[in-house]
Amino acid sequence: MRTVKVERTIRAPAEDVFDWITDATNYQRTSLIRRVTLVRPGNVAEHGVGAVRLLVTPFVRVTEEIIEYEPPRLIRYKLLTSYPALRRQDGCVRFDEVTGGTRVRWTSEFEVVAPVFAGMWTMAMAPMVAVGLRRVLATAGHELRRH
Repeated sequence: MRTVKVERTIRAPAEDVFDWITDATNYQRTSLIRRVTLVRPGNVAEHGVGAVRLLVTPFVRVTEEIIEYEPPRLIRYKLLTSYPALRRQDGCVRFDEVTGGTRVRWTSEFEVVAPVFAGMWTMAMAPMVAVGLRRVLATAGHELRRH
């Protein structure tokens, strides 16, 4: 199991940052995410609990379900399916108001399934996950920047 943690302060109110991050279709505006599809809207909020989203990158394809949604503080998701196969993938994004904006703390835990060297593949994937999360946060920061 690998855990990737990324943190960034975005100069915008927590509500705006939360809305941008929870709408995963925004991720397509980063250089690594090719396509994001909202497969099923959430039970109460479109991107809330029960929402299922498909994310496609050049290296990974994952389908995730939102399992916890507390605007504008927290969102959690879990893996439903993936390619390459992951045994487990869980994510949590926390949003905290701070002076000058919103601190976003994103944690992703995952493990690659492989007949041999699963630990090595998991370790190799960690930097790619970190870069992807950082790019999403950088794009959010750029798009939400106060003028």
